[in-house]
Amino acid sequence: MEKHIHINIGRQIGAGGLEVANELGKRLGIKVYDKNLLALAARESGLDHSVFASEDEKDNLSLNTGFSFSSFAEAISNTFRPSIYNSNTIFSIQSEVIRKLASRESTIFVGRCADYVLRDVPGCISVFITSDMKDRISRIRTVNKYGDTVGLSDEKIADLLEKGDRKRASYYRDYTFKTWGAAESYDLCLSSSLLGIEGCADIIEETIKRHLL
Repeated sequence: MEKHIHINIGRQIGAGGLEVANELGKRLGIKVYDKNLLALAARESGLDHSVFASEDEKDNLSLNTGFSFSSFAEAISNTFRPSIYNSNTIFSIQSEVIRKLASRESTIFVGRCADYVLRDVPGCISVFITSDMKDRISRIRTVNKYGDTVGLSDEKIADLLEKGDRKRASYYRDYTFKTWGAAESYDLCLSSSLLGIEGCADIIEETIKRHLL
């Protein structure tokens, strides 16, 4: 039987976690599940995709989001919008999809508390990607998928990033009973400011080769 590995990546907003995931996916030939997981959850449950989008812990914050908010500030403020469906039900459906995918293939999950969902599954490594604020601001401005950030000062963007991180931390705490971003919650905590995207991928890849393969 083929041995599966599972890389679960948590990240500060703008720290490049999805970029690290995509680099690892390319190197290892493993599919990355980010917002594409929502479509799978919708298909599995028969619910509309928008139900999962409204509850998603990060889709409205992603640097590759498919939503068209008029501004970065609007993207942050719309995070964790209320849904007519029970949040726990949505989380349970999404978690079941994560477990099913992990049972049949190697996976890279970005966010969605996948480290907790797969906590009893062998072959897992959980990683948290952090970054200096100035680099996060620069990435937000460079990628600029939220709409126009030109009119926002660095101070305002930093304030919005911190607000979004607090919401992300609250979501993670509510569903995992662990502390988001704390070293004890993960196997590895890496700084993309210090190591770069490829450097983070190098360390994760080497750890997998040493301990999981």
